[in-house]
Amino acid sequence: MISTAEDMTNFTFKMDRKTRESYSALCEAFGLSMSAATLALVRQAVRSQSMTFSMLDANGFTPAEAAELKRRIDDVTAGNASAHTLIEA
Repeated sequence: MISTAEDMTNFTFKMDRKTRESYSALCEAFGLSMSAATLALVRQAVRSQSMTFSMLDANGFTPAEAAELKRRIDDVTAGNASAHTLIEA
């Protein structure tokens, strides 16, 4: 279905400047405006009744794994860790 100008409405949301600039560059590399790319993503989600994205951070960790790793790093940094030797049988 092709929408006419009368069928269209505005959708506005906020994002941080760095993400916006990166998204703009990505869309430009694909030859699309940010509006066209975002509309395509929304239409695909509606058509497929699904959304595919990852909740992993840039290092491949879940939020819980990243929090645990940070806690352990903080423990080591604060001197709250002890070294153990490996005992091979």
